[in-house]
Amino acid sequence: MITEDYVSFEIAKLLKEKGFDEYCGYYSSDGEYWGYCTYNHRGKDYISAPTLQMAMKWLRKVHHYYIQVMLDSWAYGSHSGYYVVIQKTDSEFEIMLADKVDKVFYDEPEEACEAAIRYCLEKLI
Repeated sequence: MITEDYVSFEIAKLLKEKGFDEYCGYYSSDGEYWGYCTYNHRGKDYISAPTLQMAMKWLRKVHHYYIQVMLDSWAYGSHSGYYVVIQKTDSEFEIMLADKVDKVFYDEPEEACEAAIRYCLEKLI
């Protein structure tokens, strides 16, 4: 079954701290997902829980960081892996996430997206 991929509770808290305030799903303050219908400003007990794609779009539109997740089928032998490039859209600035964190390749693109979003929120904004 294919489902929406939401940011983790930890990433949701970082997004709120950095000013994310878009209409989307939300977590309660204890980390339980509550569905779709509120904004961060409804109170400290609610934390917006956007999809990975929505968080990446917000980073691009608001902070001008473009996240690319790439597949490297030669990553390690016969097993392919995903890696991330982060670019500043209004400059030639570019980061290979593998150069900045311990993990070079990720097993799933969603895992790579989450790592890139975390890096942008913790290190670039």
